[in-house]
Amino acid sequence: MPVTKFRTLDEASRALWLKPGTPELARAVAWVWAFSASLAGNPVYPRGVRKFRTIEDANADRNRWEIEYSRALREKRRSPPPAR
Repeated sequence: MPVTKFRTLDEASRALWLKPGTPELARAVAWVWAFSASLAGNPVYPRGVRKFRTIEDANADRNRWEIEYSRALREKRRSPPPAR
């Protein structure tokens, strides 16, 4: 990796940005997406349309499946990685 010298802090901060259309930008975006997916997993939302009598009932249902998902994700992360 080449060493770059900057005369001002403004020059250094501008060098952090990638120009649109460069291959480095596409690689950086792909890395961020892959990294965020590895952290968050692939959330599974309940399928279908649900009707609730009150907003409190809807919030309670959402809280329930969010807790179930986070519990399942924790268990998945605790298990040892598969052998190669």
